Amino acid sequence: MRRITAFTLSLLSVILTTQTTAQSRTIDTLINVGSYSLHFVIVEGKGTPILFEAGGGDDASAWKNILQPVSQITGAPLVTYDRPGFGKSGLDTITHGIIPNIQGLETALTKLGFGGNVMYVAHSQGGIYAQVFAYRHPTRVKTAVLVDATTACFYQPARLAATQQSINQGNDKIRYTHPGIYFQGADFSNNIEVVRRSPFPSTIPVIDFVSDNPPFSDSIDIADWKRCHREFVAAAANRTGFTAWGCGHYIFEDNPPLVITAIAKAYAGIAGKSEAAKINNRTVNYTLQAANEFKKQETAYRHSEDDINSWGYELMQAGDIKKAMEVFKLNIFLHPSNWNVYDSYGDALLKNGDKTEAAKMYRKSLELNPGNKHAAKALNNLSSN
Repeated sequence: MRRITAFTLSLLSVILTTQTTAQSRTIDTLINVGSYSLHFVIVEGKGTPILFEAGGGDDASAWKNILQPVSQITGAPLVTYDRPGFGKSGLDTITHGIIPNIQGLETALTKLGFGGNVMYVAHSQGGIYAQVFAYRHPTRVKTAVLVDATTACFYQPARLAATQQSINQGNDKIRYTHPGIYFQGADFSNNIEVVRRSPFPSTIPVIDFVSDNPPFSDSIDIADWKRCHREFVAAAANRTGFTAWGCGHYIFEDNPPLVITAIAKAYAGIAGKSEAAKINNRTVNYTLQAANEFKKQETAYRHSEDDINSWGYELMQAGDIKKAMEVFKLNIFLHPSNWNVYDSYGDALLKNGDKTEAAKMYRKSLELNPGNKHAAKALNNLSSN
């Protein structure tokens, strides 16, 4: 099972304890936007708010591990929310799609007192929402950080049609159990076409991250994903591109300091001169602490269960299932009492088409950890099929 590594969480924990800024108050609220309500989690602050847009299958909680350091460095209000049908947010099943969703967000931001300037941070499929919002409000969005964001460039007609066909297969099965994912999938092609007609304004400064290991197994898909990010950055002089080396799709989990520092840098660029100097100073202190702690934790992390587990998933993501299976088997040999190593080997076996052996691994994982929902779900799916 893929998860935030113990190394990452330990690094964040230590860094957070070194910050001196008082922790800001968090507000958890529902905002009525007409036919449904949107759920927001807001960290209070002063200045231009930073709006966070989660990836396709995620809600506001995706950002929870980086909000505190971003708040302490920037002092800004941090606004996270669940898109319609996700988390605690409601959903209009009659009027849906990217434009109605953004209109709901606009209404909610105005009600919350954030109807003015914003900074945008978006991950994965959240990038298309950020792009359309920026297109609709080119003077309000002052800067953006895009984290391995989805692009219309990547979804040329043939790939878009194939992706939509893949989504449609079995999508009806989750209409009532996962309505957010269902409508997001059903609207996917239309959403991409809206994005294609809504170019990201060239006046808005952007820091664009692309992962070293994008979420695809096909080499052509990987190459096109990276090429589209390069072309996006090259299209405007105020865009800066970075490859997040050694990172998968969730860059802010695999290398939190990288994304946190980028957000701080972008925010300093839109702050006043005096405030920017303070933010830059706090960023330098944070970066020094993060770099030092990274080396300290890296020694303990190397060859740990988490480290080998991540290696196995990287091999799976690259399409080398056989090597991934050998890595997961090694992890079982080294950590025979750890439930997660059996769960991960089960994933690799399932990917390889060996359902019987995969089921055995999931059962072993559940034996060691009865609370492992991933293994329970996998076994249920295998039983259903």
